Amino acid sequence: MGNVTTSDLPADKQQGVRTILDLSRKLNYHQYVKHVNNEDLNSGSLTALPWTLLSSVLLHEALDASFNSIPEIPKDLPLHLPHLTYINLQYNCLITLPDSISLFFHLRTLLLSHNQLQTLPASLIHLSKLQKLDLSNNCLTELPEDIGSLPALQRLNVSNNKLQNLPLSLGRSQTLQLLLAVSNKCCMPPQQVCNQGSDATLDYLRTQVPNGVPSSEPTTPRFNIFKRKRGHVLHASVQNPHSARSLYVEEQTHTTNTTSRNRTPLRPPPHGTKLHADTLMDRVLGLLYGAAIGDAIGIATELMTPDECRFHYNAETLSYSDIIRDKHRVRWRPGDWTTDFDQTILLLESLLKWGGVVDELDFAQQLETYCREGFPGLGDTEEPLVGNTIQRVLSDPRYLQDPHGAARRLCHKVEDQDDVLFEYCDNSCLTRTVVLGVPQFHDLKEVSANAIRICRATHHDPRCLATAVVVTATIALMLQGNHDITKDESMEELLQVAMETGRKHLSRPAHLKAFEHYCGLRDYQSIEVWAPHQNQMTFCFKTLAAGLVALRSKQDFRSAITELVMLGGDSNTHASVTGALLGAYWGYRALPSDWLNDLPEPQASLLNMKANLLLDMMGIP
Repeated sequence: MGNVTTSDLPADKQQGVRTILDLSRKLNYHQYVKHVNNEDLNSGSLTALPWTLLSSVLLHEALDASFNSIPEIPKDLPLHLPHLTYINLQYNCLITLPDSISLFFHLRTLLLSHNQLQTLPASLIHLSKLQKLDLSNNCLTELPEDIGSLPALQRLNVSNNKLQNLPLSLGRSQTLQLLLAVSNKCCMPPQQVCNQGSDATLDYLRTQVPNGVPSSEPTTPRFNIFKRKRGHVLHASVQNPHSARSLYVEEQTHTTNTTSRNRTPLRPPPHGTKLHADTLMDRVLGLLYGAAIGDAIGIATELMTPDECRFHYNAETLSYSDIIRDKHRVRWRPGDWTTDFDQTILLLESLLKWGGVVDELDFAQQLETYCREGFPGLGDTEEPLVGNTIQRVLSDPRYLQDPHGAARRLCHKVEDQDDVLFEYCDNSCLTRTVVLGVPQFHDLKEVSANAIRICRATHHDPRCLATAVVVTATIALMLQGNHDITKDESMEELLQVAMETGRKHLSRPAHLKAFEHYCGLRDYQSIEVWAPHQNQMTFCFKTLAAGLVALRSKQDFRSAITELVMLGGDSNTHASVTGALLGAYWGYRALPSDWLNDLPEPQASLLNMKANLLLDMMGIP
């Protein structure tokens, strides 16, 4: 079972002596590099603990077997080393731990970093004297929900894993002093918070506990769980979500036969994304629902001045029920989204209808019908209030046969005038295009082409086209997962790629100058979202600037959207597009639960259904 026995140890480390049992390898730097790269398989490292350890009861208080190639801990090891207070098995090949780990009754320090741990046994929480636990640099996707119940735990390191969230029980711990969780994929707390260090992470978790203080009472996690309803797009042998996730991973890594492209036409190719399936789903849902609730809360201040916003609303408690009823807002029920997100639903329906293919003629037909009838199933009883550009384009008698031509003809009426003119370069084409960051997100060229085609269904101005491309490219890049968006420099690199993709569609010096100006802004105030004339408030570059400011600020969803909405102007469109970008950044789980749950039932049910169908087409379990 190994190539070292206790008889190989110095006399002071042999059986019967209460000291350390040292089975570790002492490596120089070059040996270390080979070990971590799995290039030292024949270098004398242990592939199992020595069999002599399991043939008697030893009195050692510490075990160090680090820098070996041990794949498992024998389940009866606690019976033979019952007095251990310290275990170091770092830099081995452990995949899991035995349930019997809880039988180390005296254990105070457990070091398991740099292994391949994928799961932890629930029995871990019975290590009543454990003070220090290092699980960093493994492959963990979750921790035991009650890990915070370890009664003596003071220091916990779970950095560099694949964790989706940290259990709220850690926020209730009376003893935990240090919690490291950097470089994971957390939605709760947001990974950005975890990357700020222990104090920020613990503070966040403790604010999620009732009354903001540690408590022994159970609590409901304060992050959103999407009710996934999978369609019949996976193999019949798949019986549960966990198997479905495994199948998805195997398909993405070429280790199994893939599901039919006819049923999952939007399934990314192998290695098309570096994101875990759950993270990819979280971001896709985040952008959809983020756009919806951004639109719904944004209508509260549309066309208001900043002073009017402050007069009518309290930014600390902004909710749908606060939305005043006036000449403009009487058209919508509290929590209802506007024509901006309605267009997103139209485009989503078209994508689902045509198997993921972007068809501007079908979208034009749906848009024309919608502008006459609205969504009767959602309670619409009158024609929707759409922007001036859309109204003018749809009035073209040849619109349904040639929507691009109709938009071009309208734009040509003013394109020879002053370059700074805002006519027909409004933002009413933008919210619908956010969903185009999803189909073929692994191919920026295809994403850009789709954005152009759908934008031109009503808007031909190159400033609108460039804006739509930047927004969709930003979303696509976040779904690819090649950039660590929790780091400022990496996020800026992503944004520069997206902006360069959009910049290619501008040629006029005045347009390029304005593009650079708005893309370079760093706060909402500089955007001047409110303006005396409505066509200045709806300028597409202002909406783009709002989204970029929000992503760079790293504010949480509620704070960023509230600050933007309280500036008035074309608040609902700005907030809808910004909500999509922030939703893709933070994920569905981190969206404000009250804004999410208070969407009216017909709208929420419709969006839930469309979202599930989209995930089915992507092959996401």
